Amino acid sequence: MDRFKGNLASYRLQLLMPAFFEAPAVDGMLRVERGAVRRHFFFQRGYLVGESSSEPMEHLGQVLVRLRILDAAGAAAAFDAAEAAGVPFGTLLVERGLVSKARLMEAMEHKAREALFDCYGWESGEVEFRPGLPPLGRAVELQLGLKELHRDALVRLREWKVFWDLFPGPSTTFGVYREFAVERVSAAEEQLLQLAEKGATLSELLAASPEGPLHGARWVLRLYRRGALTPRKPRGPKVGEATALADLLALARGLVEAGRYEEAVAVVGQALERAPVPEAHALYREAEVRLTVALADEVLSLDGRLYFEPLPRPLPPSLTADDLYLYAKLRGSRSVREVLRNAAMGELAAYRALRRLMDADIARVMPDNTTPKRRSRTDPYGVPVYVPSPSGRGLSR
Repeated sequence: MDRFKGNLASYRLQLLMPAFFEAPAVDGMLRVERGAVRRHFFFQRGYLVGESSSEPMEHLGQVLVRLRILDAAGAAAAFDAAEAAGVPFGTLLVERGLVSKARLMEAMEHKAREALFDCYGWESGEVEFRPGLPPLGRAVELQLGLKELHRDALVRLREWKVFWDLFPGPSTTFGVYREFAVERVSAAEEQLLQLAEKGATLSELLAASPEGPLHGARWVLRLYRRGALTPRKPRGPKVGEATALADLLALARGLVEAGRYEEAVAVVGQALERAPVPEAHALYREAEVRLTVALADEVLSLDGRLYFEPLPRPLPPSLTADDLYLYAKLRGSRSVREVLRNAAMGELAAYRALRRLMDADIARVMPDNTTPKRRSRTDPYGVPVYVPSPSGRGLSR
């Protein structure tokens, strides 16, 4: 592919991206710029091997803190040390043993994925492709398949379309009905409810999420489905939708009565995408609670028994961006149950992601009579790294 420059109003990323991974795959740098935000993506043989961004919230240090891989003070001190030494931030973290290479790769991959996915939603700005790669020096390289990234980005676009079709716009304000949010309110949900009670707009609710607008949108959508948040100017059903809405509610009631709660949640979700109907909110709450109870024993049995293999390179194409994000969160937490309960994607979606990680043999369950493995650092290719034990002897597998 020759050098190319255009406007995102005419050349959206979902149209351009297949050209970078369909045979023959091309090497080069893609620049995407809108306003003060400039991002560079480096492609090689159908993979994303590097990414940079001018957005302060996308700094690697910020991502490491959000994923609980480093604390804020440690990240700031390490960044200053890297600047003084003139070496890449990530390289210094690994060389000084502050972060394992495997965990650094998780954070870098998450950072790169989210930056690319965000650019898919841009409808204005500049896009430019330059053949050839600049020397990456001592930087830690990524290896993310462009085909899988494109797949996940299109899923995100559809998710956002459903969200914005549902609410009137960024200036939407909400009525708060706490009687429908008494049970199972996470810290993130409580923050959103408090902001909504003070009259915050939808754009302000999305901006309040420390993990980004997508996670904020997912929390808002879950509160809406429960009936705890209702837009002050709700969109009613369009002409011809009322009959279909009644059919969906009848189907959902039947699924709940049959104990098919997972299917009921999906059907009620479709109904609530059409209009905020009180019966649909009630059915969603009932199906969600019953489904959670049904999953509780299995999820509780995993606490303290899960251990995680390093991610293979390249990553399995069956895993989605949400699966990999959940993997990073689980690796930084002691409680599987708490991570799943507090996942913005929803407990059911998080449970499905965990099952996919287990099917890929990345998340494994130890037998009841097995002592948990103490592995704080592992090379991303599975080579054991010396880990000190309390007795002073090293443990490796």
